[in-house]
Amino acid sequence: MVTSIVILTYNQLELTKQCVESIYKHTDRSLFELIFVDNGSTDGTVEYLSAMEDVKCQFNETNQGFAKGCNQGLSLSEGDDVLFLNNDTVMTPRWLEPLQKELHADENVGMVGPVSNYVSGAQLVGVDYTDLAHLDDFAVRHQKQYAGQTKRTLRLVGFCLLAKRSLMESLGGFDERYSIGSFEDDDLSAQVVHRGYQLKIVKESFVHHHGHATFTGNDDLDIYHLYMTNRVKFIEKWRTDISAYMFPRNELVNLVP
Repeated sequence: MVTSIVILTYNQLELTKQCVESIYKHTDRSLFELIFVDNGSTDGTVEYLSAMEDVKCQFNETNQGFAKGCNQGLSLSEGDDVLFLNNDTVMTPRWLEPLQKELHADENVGMVGPVSNYVSGAQLVGVDYTDLAHLDDFAVRHQKQYAGQTKRTLRLVGFCLLAKRSLMESLGGFDERYSIGSFEDDDLSAQVVHRGYQLKIVKESFVHHHGHATFTGNDDLDIYHLYMTNRVKFIEKWRTDISAYMFPRNELVNLVP
């Protein structure tokens, strides 16, 4: 089982290095391929990625946004499944295996995601570490406590999102109407549920998330305006607000086969 890990970058070189180092440290190299899509970085990220061996890269001259960048990465992927990963994340011991196992345990499961310290909705968990030096110790304890536990949901956040490649291809990837970023992962979740597939949170898998690094790397970006613009697009498409998906009642989730 090989997972294609697609990472979008836009500046924030040091965070990208930290992310990559954690992947190689905590992931069996036979389990994944790395694909980078750079959206016009100017801080040395392009040079760093160009020097890496055994990876695939797509270099965009301008910022194409999260949805289109992910779709470019999807088109380069060859794995059995595809994991879309923010560059401001840090992996922990055995983060990937539980995600892969749960995704392929049932044909009705379309996408899965881990829990994290910085994420909206039901994937958020409390942590007791205060710096990355204690991250791995926390993650190991967390794994033992939640081994094998999952939770069905109607929404998964795109900071770390594992999907069956056949499903992503049938959907045509992310909807690119959500320019730059925000709500494209909510839209994808809605599409997957609409197709009759389940979404699951894998409690055993913990991934640290710094949060919004791609946005903060773009000084010209008005995050609030972007959020509100894409929220309107989501409502116009689905005729409901995202609040209906944030913390869904169990009886609503269970309506999905």
